[in-house]
Amino acid sequence: MDIFVLFAILTLGAILGWFCRQVNTLVSINRQLTPISIWALLAVMGAKLAQHRSLFTSDLKILLLAIGSSAALTIVFFLVFWVARAVQKICNKKRETLSFPKTPPNKSAGSGRGLREIYSVAISGGCIITGFLLFGLLPETYLDFFSTNKITDWLLRAMLFLIGFDLGTELHRLDLRLITPKMLLVPFINIALSLAFGLLFGLLSGIGTRNGSLLTAGMGWYSLSSVLLADRGMMMLSLLAFIHNVFRELFAILCAPIAAQVSPILPIYLGGATSMDVMLPFVQRYCGKENTLVSFYSGVVCSIAVLPLIKIIAV
Repeated sequence: MDIFVLFAILTLGAILGWFCRQVNTLVSINRQLTPISIWALLAVMGAKLAQHRSLFTSDLKILLLAIGSSAALTIVFFLVFWVARAVQKICNKKRETLSFPKTPPNKSAGSGRGLREIYSVAISGGCIITGFLLFGLLPETYLDFFSTNKITDWLLRAMLFLIGFDLGTELHRLDLRLITPKMLLVPFINIALSLAFGLLFGLLSGIGTRNGSLLTAGMGWYSLSSVLLADRGMMMLSLLAFIHNVFRELFAILCAPIAAQVSPILPIYLGGATSMDVMLPFVQRYCGKENTLVSFYSGVVCSIAVLPLIKIIAV
């Protein structure tokens, strides 16, 4: 979906939310609709997986390699942030580095936090599985009536409007001073870390450093990256990139509650390009509303970078 359309919808929601912030009924309805839109979007994502299941079952080796690369990338991001947090503690410079800006304690902290995280992961995973099973069980004659891409676009629009509305109602309470100038570097560090991992993975897996970096250059945007690679005749790598970026998005969603406990901006890194749309509600919920703005910005920059990155690396 067009970045400017997403921004316009988010902004419109924020403006309406600001003017309606004292209308308790509307605020309450918005907060009830937001999780429903998220669950629906996750179910449609599961349906998309079912729709493309032939790609995932065509070659088990490719499937394991692609999923393994996205899982390894997720683990590497966790390790990087854990190490960074440990170094912060040792140096007694908490919340002064680029990766860990000053951020209020996560609202999910406290007793029972672990259970809430597990519950959130289970809900997200359950929605994806439900969508996969429902779509997978439909007779092929009915599949033509469902356009998962169109449904996804409309759900994204609705979800971004609801998130924008919620931001608007809380705008007077947000401490925008928490968004430091250093946060402007978040997407660029994300891109650098993703490409560095791709180079290393390509070297260790035997697919080559160039192919490894092309694999991660999609930054979670599976549709664009796979198409760009296919246009260059890299059909096998296109399939790998599609599966890798699909599962990068899925792992980011499922790991968001836990990742936010490590760092309030780790879910943004995990999401990559999807931080401006699909990951946005998870960042808002687990990382604080201030980081929602950072997430959208980071996702936009990562999305814009996908096309030139692939073109440059594929030369």
